[in-house]
Amino acid sequence: MAPSRRERERERRREQIIRAAEKAFFARGYDRVTMDEIAEEAEVNKALLYYYFKNKESLFFAVNLYGVRILHSMYRRCLELDTDGYGKVRAMVEALYSFSKEHPDYFRIYCYSGTERFELSESEDAREIVDLRTGMWRLMVEAIMEGMNDGSIRSDLDPVELSIYIHTLAINALNLDFTSRMVLEARNISRDRFWEDLEVFLESALRP
Repeated sequence: MAPSRRERERERRREQIIRAAEKAFFARGYDRVTMDEIAEEAEVNKALLYYYFKNKESLFFAVNLYGVRILHSMYRRCLELDTDGYGKVRAMVEALYSFSKEHPDYFRIYCYSGTERFELSESEDAREIVDLRTGMWRLMVEAIMEGMNDGSIRSDLDPVELSIYIHTLAINALNLDFTSRMVLEARNISRDRFWEDLEVFLESALRP
């Protein structure tokens, strides 16, 4: 059954608030944004804002969910590629890099939402994010196991442990601290070259 006019209006208003929060979080980060500012940006009063979202954290997860859905769909497409297991793993690693470049604001809050302060959130959007992130991990494990079976990835490693190693390396390579960035710049190593070298390292580690 098609949604009623009232339901469509509620969804439109909720989307309006999320987009206003997104604009604020992208511009100033989570900690420097207030619910008052979001209400003003969305052109709604605070009572209506709290009717849709009980706090700033729930709004943050609603925004983050958009980006996680994009990344999850990119991982799914990688698993469907007509290539061996290693090719699918490499495609997923490259997808994360593409996501960080094509959607840098979503990538930034994706990383921030994984910090300890958000681990125990009970919001519906937060639970979906956990499901999607778990799903991406499972896709990576599936690709690794496929590679072990087809001979494109060494089989003497634990696929679950390996998936965590790969994800940790990739995420941290895209979130270098200030000192590391300064050292690389001094050696004329660009972000693209640093990432390419990481892929070379992963290939030498994964190949039989």
